[in-house]
Amino acid sequence: MDLMKLIMWFLLGSGVLLVLVGIWVTIHYLFSPHLENPDGKARITGSCGDTMELYLKFKRDRVAQSAYWTDGCTYSHSCLRATADLVKGKTPDEILYIDADLIQKAIGGLPKDYMHCAALATETLQAALEDYILKSNT
Repeated sequence: MDLMKLIMWFLLGSGVLLVLVGIWVTIHYLFSPHLENPDGKARITGSCGDTMELYLKFKRDRVAQSAYWTDGCTYSHSCLRATADLVKGKTPDEILYIDADLIQKAIGGLPKDYMHCAALATETLQAALEDYILKSNT
């Protein structure tokens, strides 16, 4: 009978934990900055499982606003935040020079095992820029 109680408490605790994690993810997503009608946007999921979203708003061919969201680790968050900051005030041509090395330097470096986070931020940025270019050419 004690084993049944232990199993029940474990299941109850697991269920409560799942609900709390779900609430946290929902709140995190809802309160992350988003741009209304972005000129360029991208959502990329890397091979590590992290998803990054980047939104760009242009004014006079320069990034006036940027916003981001990720469900990834601290390193993914730092890389994407740095990317969103690096693009502000830049033209599309200047954005092309933002790469994983520049991003990792902007956050003070990354462990080798997490360089993929900067690469994923770069890929997301280039996809958002491509989205902007495609929309502006139509």
